Amino acid sequence: MNQSFKGFVLLAALLTFAPQALPEDRSGNPAGLPPRINVRVHNYAQVSSEILTQAEVAAAEILGKAGVQITWTNCDPARRDLGDAPGCNQFLGPTNLGVRILPQFGVIPGITKRTMGLAVGELASVSFRRVKEEAAEFGVQPYEVLGPAIAHEIGHLLLGSQGHSPTGIMRARWRREDYEHAPRGAFKFTAQQAEQMRAEVSTRNRMQQAEALPETAARK
Repeated sequence: MNQSFKGFVLLAALLTFAPQALPEDRSGNPAGLPPRINVRVHNYAQVSSEILTQAEVAAAEILGKAGVQITWTNCDPARRDLGDAPGCNQFLGPTNLGVRILPQFGVIPGITKRTMGLAVGELASVSFRRVKEEAAEFGVQPYEVLGPAIAHEIGHLLLGSQGHSPTGIMRARWRREDYEHAPRGAFKFTAQQAEQMRAEVSTRNRMQQAEALPETAARK
C-alpha cells in the first residue's frame, strides 16, 4: 500500500455510519463529539452496491473505533449530470477526502502487481483487481478486503508521511490470520495512530469552522 497519484471526477448518494465503541476523545473537542471527516467514494471499478456498502460499513467501523466518524458520499463516475449530486461537485480539501476504486492500476513507477492502494494529498486510490486477488487467496469476501483497504488508505491521508507500521491495519502486507481474526480487531489502528488521527481531524474541523464564520457574517 504505497503512496502516490492524482486526479478525480465526482458524483451521487450520501451515506453516514456512526462508529461503535469510540475511545475517549482527547482532541480538545469542547462538545465532546468524535471528530468527523467527509469521504467521497468514486466507483470507477463499478463495484456492486452491496459490496461497496458492506466495505464502507467495515471501514467506518475500523475508523470509528479509532474515534473518527466518517460521512460517505458515493459518486458514480458514469453519470454525467453532476447537478443531481452537489456533494460530488465540491473540491477536495482537508475535511473532504476522496477515495477512487479503480479496476486496476496502470504502469506507475514504484507500483507493483501486489500494490493494493495509493494515497497522496486528499486522494486515495484502491485497485479492485488486487482486492479480488487477495480475497481469493485468503478465502474471504471482496468487501472484507476492500473495507480495511479503504480504512488503511484514509489512515495514510490523515497520518501524513508516517508510512507503514509493524502492527495493526497500517502494516504494508496482511496475512491470512488477519482476516481470520478480523472480528476480534486484527484490523485496527494503534492507540498512538488513533490519537493522532483524532487530533488531526479535530484541527481540520476547527479550521473549517473558522473559515466559515467570516462567510456567514458577510451574508448577514
